[in-house]
Amino acid sequence: MAVTLQAILQTSFPAYAATHPVPRRVWRAARALMACRTAALGGHVRQCPARHVTEVWYNSCRQRACPRCGFQRIGQWLDHWREEILPTDHFHVIFTLPSELHEVWRWNRQLMTEVLFRSVRETVLTLLSDPKWLGAQPGMLATLHTWSRTLTLHPHVHCLVSGGGLTVDGSWQPIRTGFLLPGAVVRTLFRGKVLGEVERLWLTGQLQTRPHWPDDGVRPVLVRAARKQWNICIAERYRHGRGVVKSLARYVQGGPIKDQRLVSCDGKRVTFRYGSHRHLDERGKPQQQELTLSMTEFLRRWSDHVPLPGVHTVRAWGLYASRQRRRLEACRAQLPERDTPGKPLRETKEPHDRDHPWDQCPVCHQPLVVTHVLPRAGAPPAQRSWPVAA
Repeated sequence: MAVTLQAILQTSFPAYAATHPVPRRVWRAARALMACRTAALGGHVRQCPARHVTEVWYNSCRQRACPRCGFQRIGQWLDHWREEILPTDHFHVIFTLPSELHEVWRWNRQLMTEVLFRSVRETVLTLLSDPKWLGAQPGMLATLHTWSRTLTLHPHVHCLVSGGGLTVDGSWQPIRTGFLLPGAVVRTLFRGKVLGEVERLWLTGQLQTRPHWPDDGVRPVLVRAARKQWNICIAERYRHGRGVVKSLARYVQGGPIKDQRLVSCDGKRVTFRYGSHRHLDERGKPQQQELTLSMTEFLRRWSDHVPLPGVHTVRAWGLYASRQRRRLEACRAQLPERDTPGKPLRETKEPHDRDHPWDQCPVCHQPLVVTHVLPRAGAPPAQRSWPVAA
């Protein structure tokens, strides 16, 4: 039997929560995942008009941390951004918060999320608005990830930046060189903006700290972080941004770990796969390795990445912002359409399994119709008088 996150939570999370402090948002997320697509959330019965197929489908929890509910939303997100992305070169940029600030992050998740996003936006837009580098406003799409491949805390933002922008006079200005920005310049400005924001929050009393922190608070932390070289990655330019958008989509919904990565669980330990950048295969891609954690440690790491309610983890700036529709269309009118070879951004056919219901009968291809609605904690009708396909 396949190992799923839902099964792990159902069997182990109540005992874990009884002995460990669990925030309310984590409790709510765990309860949603444990009830996802079960009778606890209700559902409906769908039937072929010719009675070839009758199936019971339970409702989804629609929790952002649920790996079973993200397929449809990710597809919709991909379809939307496939139409929005400009037909030009794009750059993939990753901004990572250093480990020295992880403790500050744990105690101030919402504040630090805003600090990280704001610093990323201001760094890129400020530098690219300078005529020395571009002198125009680009399009930016950013997603926040708080986890590493082994589920440890690793806050970082992935950015998709257009390889050009719209100038003040309304003309399209492409990147003049083969690179977006110098890494050293980006690193220095980004580090200064983050540390300056954290210090401002501390001086104005908005920052929370651990009870046993010294009187000088975060100042020693800021000093250590300032002396460290921050990790900023600017990848080589892509002919189009579709591949990066598809990569970002994997983290829009579903939480830090998908069911496909889970290998085994015996009630005390959980084993899952991850790609190791320290070990590359012959194609230069991370080798798949396995990591085994105790159940307590696995649930602690998973709980650390449940998203905050009401906080957007995907944001669009510059030309890709919702208020820049006219300027975006002005850019599109000046750019020729490009062929985008390779696989489509979204597969046209979805594989059928128990997580993806049929829209039509597989026998006669007529649309399925809803015949019964099941209330929460309900059950299918006791008498099933319809023939069911074998």
